[in-house]
Amino acid sequence: MGDGKLEKVLRKHQGELFGRPVAEIEILGDHSGTTRRTRARLRLDDGQELAVFIKRPSRSLAARAFVAVPRLSRAEVGFYSELSEPVPIAAPRCHGAGHSRRSFIVVLEDLTDSGATLRRPADALSADEAASLLAALADMHRQWWGRTELHPWLALNPRRELRLGALLSPALCRLGLRRVGSAVPEPVQHGISRYARNRRAAHAAMGAGPTTLIHNDCHPGNQFVAADGEPGLIDWQLCRAGPWARDVAYLLATSLAPETRRSAESDLLAGYLDRLGPVAPTCDEAWLGYRRNVVYAVEAMLVTAAVGVMMPESTSLGLVGRTAAAAADLESFGAL
Repeated sequence: MGDGKLEKVLRKHQGELFGRPVAEIEILGDHSGTTRRTRARLRLDDGQELAVFIKRPSRSLAARAFVAVPRLSRAEVGFYSELSEPVPIAAPRCHGAGHSRRSFIVVLEDLTDSGATLRRPADALSADEAASLLAALADMHRQWWGRTELHPWLALNPRRELRLGALLSPALCRLGLRRVGSAVPEPVQHGISRYARNRRAAHAAMGAGPTTLIHNDCHPGNQFVAADGEPGLIDWQLCRAGPWARDVAYLLATSLAPETRRSAESDLLAGYLDRLGPVAPTCDEAWLGYRRNVVYAVEAMLVTAAVGVMMPESTSLGLVGRTAAAAADLESFGAL
C-alpha cells in the first residue's frame, strides 16, 4: 500500500526527520479524523527499520479548519520540538516535526510497536490507574510551575482560545446538547448555556492562580501505558499555559465512571496535592478549582459531539454523560 504524497514529504525532509535517507516506505494503516494519522514502516539506507506514526492535515476540510484556526498543530509541533525531552511524563519519541503556513507533519514512534497499551476513548480507569497518571501530571505541573514564560507560545494558545470560544461556544454547545439529548440533566443544560454566554468571565475564575504546563485534553483516548507500566499521554496539540486544576478535573471527569469518581475523587485530589509538594494550593482552594474546571470538561465533550469528526457518536455520548454527572455532583456551575 503506497501513499505518493506522504513518500514525497518524508523523502524531502528525511535528513532532518531521521538523520539518514529513507530507502523504503511501507504504509500499514491510514485514518483521517481531526488529523490524518498514518502508521508506516520505514527502512533507512543503512538497513535500520523504524515503525512510525505520522500526523498531518486531515482529508476533511472541516477537520482541517478545526485544527488550523486555533493553530493546534503549531502547539503540537512546539511541544515535540521544544518540550518533550524535559517534560517528566511519558510521551511518544519524536523523530521530527515541522510546521508551515498551510501544513504540518509530526513523525512519532509507533507506540503499538514498542509494547505500549493505548487506551480507547470509552475506557474507564480504576482509581489506582487514575492515581498513577495524576502523579505523573503532578510531576509535570511542579516542574513547570510559574515557568511557562520561558516558551511564550504557551500563553498564546489560551488567549486565542478565549477569543474563539466567545464566538463559537454558544452555538457549538447548543448543537452538542441537541445531539446528546437526555445524556445531560436539565440543570446542567441550563448551566452550560449560561457558561457559554459568559465564557470569558468563567475562564477568569477557572484560571485563577499560578499557571503551569498543562496537556488540556487528557481523556482516555489520549492516554497510554508504556511497556514498563509508566502512564503517558499523546496528542499534545492543546497543550498550553494554564491552571493545574484543568488537567486534574478533565482527567477525573472523563476517565472515571461516575461511581468510581464519587468514591475516590477526594483521595485522588489529596494524593495529587501531596505529590505537587510545596507549591500546592490549600485543600479548600484546590477543591474549588477542581469543581470549577469540570465545567471545561463538559464543554469540551459537548463540542466534540457537535463537531462529530473526533470520535464515534456512542463514545462521545458516554463521555458527555460522565462529565455532566461530575458537574451535577460537584455543583460546578454554582462554583463559578
